[in-house]
Amino acid sequence: MKSLNNRKQKWVRNLGLVCIGLTVFSGCREEINKDDLYTFTGETVGSFLEKNDSIYSQYVALLNVVKQSDRTQSTVSNLLTAYGNYTCFAPTNEAIDEFLDSAYVQGKFNSKQFSVLLDSAKAGKHLGDSLAKVIVYNSIIDCGNSTAYETAVFPVDNGVFSLPNMNDRYLTAKTATENGKMEYYILDNVKVIYKDIEVENGYIQGVNKVVAPSNSTVADLFKDKKNMQMFGTLLQLTGWADSMGVNYYQDEAYEQIYKDMDVATELPSQISGTVSGSGAFIPEHRKYGFTVFAETDSVFAKELNITSTDHLLTKLNDYLKSKWENTMPGVTFGTSAEDLRKPDNAINQFVAYHLLPVSLPSNQLVYHYNEKDFDLAEAKKGNIIVTIPVFEYYETMSQTGGPRRLLKITESKNSGGKRLNRKANMDPSTYQETDIIEEGALIGVQSEGNNSVASALNGYIYPIDRVLLYTEEITAQKVLKERMRFDAASLLPELINLGYRRPFTAYSNNKNIVYFHPDFELKNIERSQFTSMAYLSGTDQGWSDYQGDEVMIAGNYDVTLKLPPVPFDGTYEIRFGINGNDQRGMCQVYFGEEGQNLSPVDIPMDLRLDNNDKNANGLYGLQELNVGWEKESDDQKYNEEVNKNLRNNKWMKGPRYYKAQVQGPMVYNNPMVVRKIMTQQYMEAGKVYYLRFKSALDNTKTEFCFDYIELVPSEVYAHPTTSEDEW
Repeated sequence: MKSLNNRKQKWVRNLGLVCIGLTVFSGCREEINKDDLYTFTGETVGSFLEKNDSIYSQYVALLNVVKQSDRTQSTVSNLLTAYGNYTCFAPTNEAIDEFLDSAYVQGKFNSKQFSVLLDSAKAGKHLGDSLAKVIVYNSIIDCGNSTAYETAVFPVDNGVFSLPNMNDRYLTAKTATENGKMEYYILDNVKVIYKDIEVENGYIQGVNKVVAPSNSTVADLFKDKKNMQMFGTLLQLTGWADSMGVNYYQDEAYEQIYKDMDVATELPSQISGTVSGSGAFIPEHRKYGFTVFAETDSVFAKELNITSTDHLLTKLNDYLKSKWENTMPGVTFGTSAEDLRKPDNAINQFVAYHLLPVSLPSNQLVYHYNEKDFDLAEAKKGNIIVTIPVFEYYETMSQTGGPRRLLKITESKNSGGKRLNRKANMDPSTYQETDIIEEGALIGVQSEGNNSVASALNGYIYPIDRVLLYTEEITAQKVLKERMRFDAASLLPELINLGYRRPFTAYSNNKNIVYFHPDFELKNIERSQFTSMAYLSGTDQGWSDYQGDEVMIAGNYDVTLKLPPVPFDGTYEIRFGINGNDQRGMCQVYFGEEGQNLSPVDIPMDLRLDNNDKNANGLYGLQELNVGWEKESDDQKYNEEVNKNLRNNKWMKGPRYYKAQVQGPMVYNNPMVVRKIMTQQYMEAGKVYYLRFKSALDNTKTEFCFDYIELVPSEVYAHPTTSEDEW
């Protein structure tokens, strides 16, 4: 965060004479040195806007009326004249007039006159108050202890800002080159026309339209997607639109629980033995979220010769029958209204495979953080430079009785963007793609003049450039026949839907830890009443975790994790990623399938690894356990023997994939960051499996750190001729 003194030391000019003309702020920011930018010393967001009433008078009038929340009488203008860090997307008077005109035409307000809106808001009338809050709450991001957003660090390509606005919505941004200049847009069409006005408590970005994210749900937003009418029709006919409608925005039962909660007493003083509750908060909401990958109408026309919804069902049914009839046991075919809503129906399953139960903006489809050679400092400036491939695996949506399936998202140097179900052979020494087995569907293509991503109240819609089809031959036996690594946070849709996974900055309340209150339900995890559970974002901590974050579990814990589905029947090795220290504990691991008692596997898993600064003999971590860990040497045969001995003792080195301490060495040569082979089990694609972790110590202060797991088919870890890579 910039201090006030530091800002005052910059080359500045006082505002002096107020009411600066429009041309002052429309200068080309890109044509001058950043050091020469104006800083309005002594001005706050609020005072600057007030002094420029020829541009912002209507916006200021609303700031003076709209309350900061329902629990206070203090207005938003009081907030913007106080110390802090705010990014304000201030709409001009013309922008507000345009917004009101649109609201009047659509029948959302009974007048085009701003004075009528203002009087209505002052009187607390529902429509006026609601519209005023839309204008004000959506325009402000409270950046807390983090630096406010200047255009240089805006997300690109419809990515989201890392912090929500006052309306608890995450805004997207994009750039465009116009007349040789870089221009910045919020959402799809809100242009920043007065850039980077720096004041003492943040940045003002003057915009030409009111920032108003769509209040349509994912299902409803398809009505406006003229290039996706085919897929929108399929959503409606199969019933999947009902699962993403207005009733699936937030958990209303939890809303009431939080409203009645005494947060101060419910938040523990200690999350674990080493993690204080002072940096934690309890989520105010529990939200649902969805991501839809949809073929455009032109893709249906090109690949399936479907040019009209009149023939959509018949032709798609015939296509799926040609692909699945002899390879997908249990799938039925039919196009009646009743057939289309059945979990075994081919068209229903086709649609379901395009849907994720998590809300993923474009810069969170995959996560760049500490993979090999990645420049995190540049990433925080909005400049993502892809080094080695990054990937995520998500379970798609399914009905009871329907198949559970995985969808892989990948981005690499050569992928041309993010892709679905891409498969490539990898160079084992560099982890770069050599030859492409499956190109995969490109996400977010520009098509028919439509924007590449649509942001809804409860999720996102992305066009894709080819038909996305799950097949046994390609998807299961090629794309997903690989080591699958799942970050712990990826298994928590509730965390993702709140926008809390892997932030680059502290949350808007200046906290870094999400505490999961016992009444906050988690879809994939069950826990006992004696279990303390929290998400540690790792923001600016430099931890040696995969992707830098972890789930912390403590107390006399007993947690059961629902595993992601496996793509095909076979034997799988299940591994646990360990970022160890001497504060960790010991737990018994259990495994089993749904409907059966879970059975213990192996002896209790000991996570207690001594730190290197506590041992006189210079040995630490796995070095002390006599299981075969040795530092890498120049002798490759010796290294292979070390790895073999480790495996015989059910341990593995950490992957070469990511760095310890963010900018440190790769974890492969760190005996504190390793993998434990928990079990090898025969697993079937159609069954549900669980892992249970139960504390094996009486000491309730020890920690169970959940970083990541790996599901690895025997064809990878026990291949007769090709060894599994070390990445």
